[in-house]
Amino acid sequence: MARPVPRASRCPHCNAPFTPQAAKTHYVCGYCGHAFDLDGPHPARPGPPPPAQANRQALMVVAGVAAMVVMGGVGAAVALLKGGPDEPRPRPTPPPAAVPRSVAPPVVPGPPPEPPKPGPERLQWAERGAPAFVDVNGDGTEDIVGHVSRHEGASGVQHFIAAFDGRTFQKLWESSPSEGPDASRHTKVIAQNGHLVMSEQRTVNLLELETGKRLGRVPLTDSPRRLCIPPGDTTSVWVEVVDHQHLLFDTRTATAKPAPRAPKGCATPPLSPQTCNMSRPAEHPTSCERSSYPPSDIRGFSTKYLFRTGGYTLALGTRWPGTQVPLVALYAPGNRKPLWHDTVSEKDPLLLRDTAPEVGEITQDAVYVVYELEKGGAYLIRRDLRTGAVVWDVPMPETRSLTMMTALWVRGGRVYVPMWGALHVLDAATGERIGGIGTE
Repeated sequence: MARPVPRASRCPHCNAPFTPQAAKTHYVCGYCGHAFDLDGPHPARPGPPPPAQANRQALMVVAGVAAMVVMGGVGAAVALLKGGPDEPRPRPTPPPAAVPRSVAPPVVPGPPPEPPKPGPERLQWAERGAPAFVDVNGDGTEDIVGHVSRHEGASGVQHFIAAFDGRTFQKLWESSPSEGPDASRHTKVIAQNGHLVMSEQRTVNLLELETGKRLGRVPLTDSPRRLCIPPGDTTSVWVEVVDHQHLLFDTRTATAKPAPRAPKGCATPPLSPQTCNMSRPAEHPTSCERSSYPPSDIRGFSTKYLFRTGGYTLALGTRWPGTQVPLVALYAPGNRKPLWHDTVSEKDPLLLRDTAPEVGEITQDAVYVVYELEKGGAYLIRRDLRTGAVVWDVPMPETRSLTMMTALWVRGGRVYVPMWGALHVLDAATGERIGGIGTE
């Protein structure tokens, strides 16, 4: 039985009309190119539209997009001209949250730094007279009071009296600067009745022993030459004045009275060919004179200097005739024959300088002599007073010339050696240096 012809006459895809044929169920649309079946199977996906139709559709799409762009631009311009509707403004970006910082604790300022300590004071020992050896601070040791100088920069040099501890050699006190253009010649000091008497160019002063404070003064008619304690006097000091207007100064009242005649042992010998050295302190207890006449002659011994104290005589000279070698001899009181005599040192005589020693000293149990080597500096030797045996023989603290050295001071188990702006202190038993003043 034949299949009835369907009534449909259009493409199920594009609705284009077509002419059905008998006994044919499969068709291809002549307009859209899709195949379909009249029995009901799903139509196949249509192919691409014809070129004309595709171009037409593309133009329509492009035109629509262009129109939208133009309309959008016009709308934006109008919105700008009118100020636009009340559009919500964007909120400002909040600042970033503050990051907490660690706060350092407050700095508490410490105490201000201490000022730098001044360097050690540089003093020079300028004593041309006799230092005062007296216990200033009451510790049982003799202290040293004497004339020193200090450079004050542009102000020049200041001269004053100062006290130094006998154990540490540190300064205990100083007086005010001495007056006069040449204070080093006229500033002298002596201890009496628990006080100090100090002379200046035209003044004599009374000082407190413990502090150096000035307690009184008496004017002088001329420069002082010497301070001396009369034998047996416990309160006064005799002041020798250049113009012979001498005074006796009372340490209890700081007053003075004329004393034209010198007490025994206080008069300064006048200068003469026998003067040992013009710079030698007149206050030294040991006298010195140039003389070629010892108590008795010693064969081959040419005497040049004689030192006397306590009845003993120390002769210093050289060998003669022949090569000069320094010699030493000692005479006992009332004895013309020497106790002993010898070369000044036990060193090889050819090593010794061929001149007579100029500095010597006599104590109750020893003699001290300063001599020089031809090469090697100066030495100080101690010999036994009665036998001449060498106790020690040591080099001097200074190796420069001895022309400025005129005397030694030996007391209280110590030897005081003033030379070249310093006062060296040696142990009298060993010769070892134990301190000094004006030394670096």
